[in-house]
Amino acid sequence: MSENHKLSLPRIVRHWLLNTVIEFGVSLTCIFPEAGRGLNAKPVPKCDSEDYAEGLLELFDSRQIIFSSRVADDDTRSRGGVVRILDRFRALSRNDLSLRGEHGLLPTYRLSRLPGMDVHFKVTPHGGEVWEKLAQPDWARYVSALADMTSGDLISANRDLLFAYMGWYLELHGEEILRETIEWQTHTDFAIVYWKRLPSVYHASFQVQVAERCWAAGEPQWFRECRSSIHSWHTQPWNLPDWPSE
Repeated sequence: MSENHKLSLPRIVRHWLLNTVIEFGVSLTCIFPEAGRGLNAKPVPKCDSEDYAEGLLELFDSRQIIFSSRVADDDTRSRGGVVRILDRFRALSRNDLSLRGEHGLLPTYRLSRLPGMDVHFKVTPHGGEVWEKLAQPDWARYVSALADMTSGDLISANRDLLFAYMGWYLELHGEEILRETIEWQTHTDFAIVYWKRLPSVYHASFQVQVAERCWAAGEPQWFRECRSSIHSWHTQPWNLPDWPSE
């Protein structure tokens, strides 16, 4: 990207916010009072609650995100209602004793249970298209993995990738696939994530059982790199050339 087209900090913030909700909706307690908590994401350097709140409002105004709330009297459809919600969250302080536990700021899932805090946002299809322009996702490298302690579902446009993922399932999830239970399906016009549809995908479903990983003493470096590559199907905001310095 040329110097004349350098991304502004507000645009970086908006892209970062879109990036957090690409696979699933996110609670505002992951952004306020401390951005990035529970998201496995690097917060934008030199930005505070005001910057994130302004970014969320701009994304709402441009119909790139929507809000949902379980808080009585919250209005998530009008601009005025969203402004009031964001004002409530940006006023939060990590030093507020009501938000702190014995070991510091409460985990995000516990924060979201506090009065007035159960608010989430998601990307719209339009917001997803805007995100794609910078993130340049390779959907053929994406695997949707849904699992619990008894079963799992893997979905991808790339069948070879699914086979590879299943081969390392034990090391990735700590559970062994029961091979005799594997079932294969194909789907067309499929929502690979809640806002994005792909022309066709492969779907493997199976039962699992808890098993011991082969590397009890810790994963080798090459496997950590392999694990990381599985999640590298798009460019993260902090890997963009215009990401601000610390």
